[in-house]
Formats: sequence, C-alpha cells, structure tokens
Amino acid sequence: MLHTLIAGRHDLYEADAEEAAVTITDRPAALGGVTGAHRVLRVGADEARRNAIDSLDPGLILAAAMLIGAGYALERETVERAGNERLPASLLPRLSQRERQVAELLVDGASNKVIARALDISVHTAKFHVTAILEKLGARNRADAVSIILREGLVAI
Repeated sequence: MLHTLIAGRHDLYEADAEEAAVTITDRPAALGGVTGAHRVLRVGADEARRNAIDSLDPGLILAAAMLIGAGYALERETVERAGNERLPASLLPRLSQRERQVAELLVDGASNKVIARALDISVHTAKFHVTAILEKLGARNRADAVSIILREGLVAI
C-alpha cells in the first residue's frame, strides 16, 4: 500500500537504503538489517520507543515519515489516568458508537441538555454517557476529555 501512495507523490520516492533520509521498517532495532539511514520509523512497534508508530494506516505512516525526515522525533504519548497511572495512548479504551456521538457533541461544547436533545435521550442518560467517556479516557473534566478526544483522533472533526 505504501508503494501506491508514494507513486502519486512528487515529494516522496523509494530510495536505496544507503541514501534514504528515512527508513520505514517493522523490524526491531536489535535485529539490525536497517543500515545507512540516520532516521528510522518503526511500524507496528509494541514498545514505547522513539520514532515508532502502532498504526498500519499508510497515510499515517507517510505523515510520520515526513515528520521524521524534517528532523522531528516521534514520542509515544502517555495519558494520566486515575491514581497517576500513565498508559501509552495506544492503550486508551475505544469508545462505543453512542459514546463517539456524545464525544462529537462534547467537542462542540454541548451541555448534557443539548446532548440529550440532539440524540433524543434523557438528560440523565446523556450525563451517564459523558461520565463513561470521562472514566474511559481518564479525563479530569469535560475540557480534559475534549483535549484527549482531539489529540487521539477519537472523533472526526
């Protein structure tokens, strides 16, 4: 898939390993096999390492490679949960379809009453969904939840 995306771009091309600005690999550093490139993007990495991305989405991989090629470093984000526990962002719980609908409305700044009207549910049920989202994300309040939702791309804006 990456080959197809690269073929349509004038600013990206497949280079020899010795002259590549960024090497994209799924091999751990311990295995070697990646030489010559001074910047490496590891795809599908399951450890919290620098310049590693869990996503297999070709668009995200290319975006990460372009950032690394421009001199930026990718750091695994962690999210503070209750009790000061920090988890890799990739381990955040997934939102249900209804929770994603509520999250979209939260991002728009909707109150529980507005959420209830928009989704044709009771205010109590809206409050229940908001509380569930806050707990799943480990957010301290609505604003913190919106920040996490946007940073993690949990809803489309």
